[in-house]
Amino acid sequence: MSRGSLLAFLALVLFVVGALLVGVWRTSPASRRGVRTGATALGLAVWMGATAVLAQSGRLSQFDTLPPPALPVLVGLLIGTIVFALSPIGRRLAHGVPLAALVGVQVFRVPLELLLHRLYTEGVLPVQVTYEGWNYDIATGLLALLLAGALWRTRVPRAWVAAWNGLGLVLVAVVVSTAVLSLPTPFQQFTAEPTTVAVVSTVPLIWLPTVLVQAAVLGHVLVFRRLFGTAPSDVV
Repeated sequence: MSRGSLLAFLALVLFVVGALLVGVWRTSPASRRGVRTGATALGLAVWMGATAVLAQSGRLSQFDTLPPPALPVLVGLLIGTIVFALSPIGRRLAHGVPLAALVGVQVFRVPLELLLHRLYTEGVLPVQVTYEGWNYDIATGLLALLLAGALWRTRVPRAWVAAWNGLGLVLVAVVVSTAVLSLPTPFQQFTAEPTTVAVVSTVPLIWLPTVLVQAAVLGHVLVFRRLFGTAPSDVV
């Protein structure tokens, strides 16, 4: 990974982490803001530190057993993300942050997809996880930009937001499935080199599936909570 790609990647990680912390701060009572934001920051630090240590140890690059160690870790993190989104903190975020912001934060997927393509040209990632292959997630970010702009100005049909949100989840699932099927396991379907081992075995790329992908999933679950909660005022 080149220095420019490294800095761009770290900037995206800091952006999504910062967005979550700002959301927790804004949706907490004044008397509890510091405690709740600090606790969330500590949880994120532990999350990121633990996954970095696992990647650095080499355990996540072992694919001679079934299931390989990386898969239970990633599934566990996904479950943790969904539990967080469905928790009381998630409820406060879903109903306390403007819907335009919940949608708009997903714009980070545009520079992310551009970065993934750059990493492909640098020989770090295979073509199938970019928009030249099976990754069309850039559409989620571009549509988020348009939809968030509309939501800032006026109320929009609930069906529009729900359709965008569902599409975003599907595209995330396609990307993750493609990456998993590119790993050197008996179920490997994509053989273009390099494999996606670097994504789960190197720092900071480990934060692609454990932070950036989780942020995308968290955002979609929060939007669904908002849409199907108590009479949201942002949609018609």
